[in-house]
Amino acid sequence: MHIVKFLTTAMLALVLCATNAQVDGFNKGKGNLDLVLSANYEQGLGYFLADGAIALERTRISAAFFAAFGITEDLDVQFSLPFINVNNVSGLQDGQLFLKWLPLKAPLGNGKLSFGAALGGSFPVSDYGTEGINAIGQQAKSIIPMGVLQYTAVSGWFTSLVGGQQIVQAPTPDALIGTYRLGHFGAKHYAEAYVQAQRACGGKDYRGTGEQAPSTFKELGVDLWRVGGKYYKPIGNRVGVVAEASYVLAGRNVDKALLLAGSFILHFRK
Repeated sequence: MHIVKFLTTAMLALVLCATNAQVDGFNKGKGNLDLVLSANYEQGLGYFLADGAIALERTRISAAFFAAFGITEDLDVQFSLPFINVNNVSGLQDGQLFLKWLPLKAPLGNGKLSFGAALGGSFPVSDYGTEGINAIGQQAKSIIPMGVLQYTAVSGWFTSLVGGQQIVQAPTPDALIGTYRLGHFGAKHYAEAYVQAQRACGGKDYRGTGEQAPSTFKELGVDLWRVGGKYYKPIGNRVGVVAEASYVLAGRNVDKALLLAGSFILHFRK
């Protein structure tokens, strides 16, 4: 499990700029710390409206700082801060702070079942713009409770389901969120495939009419279905790199986007 403690929270930093609440089913271990710098390139190939897609293209380039620390064997804290550039409009976006607690671990077959919860939130860290196609966020604070369920086999295969709700400051609507992962780790690698989903609880529509016409982009409700994968490779005892690719298959008020990302990880063991 050493390689898992080395990298799993670092894997999460890669997509923080594209989606919220990146929580997995592994613990860091007491006293272990990961520091991560990541870079993301996201090319919009279209834009999903409520009733179809339009030929609106945007380029998003972002960087993020990510840190995760094991307070106890079962309790982790993680923090992230992204910097985003959309069509040459840039700024710090929303910071995110999470506590993840996985106290229940039970033997099952040739592995173990882990279960727990996470509680976190996000908050704007700069006065970035929210209007127009170059907006980098919605300037909304949120509280995010989540549940975590994961099965890890002795062979290194694992599968997990993480889901919860973003309770967001008005006028931005709340949203249901979830991620399913399937992956494998060994002595010198970690790989996973994932499916992410988000479903807004109402909200207005970009180019909406009548009651669905927004007075501000803060009112937009974002739905999405994203598929992707990640691969980790260690370089020495304390350093590693991660590569990732993902694609947004469908959604509402979201870019039809291809994401390419990479990160540099520095790990401190107790």
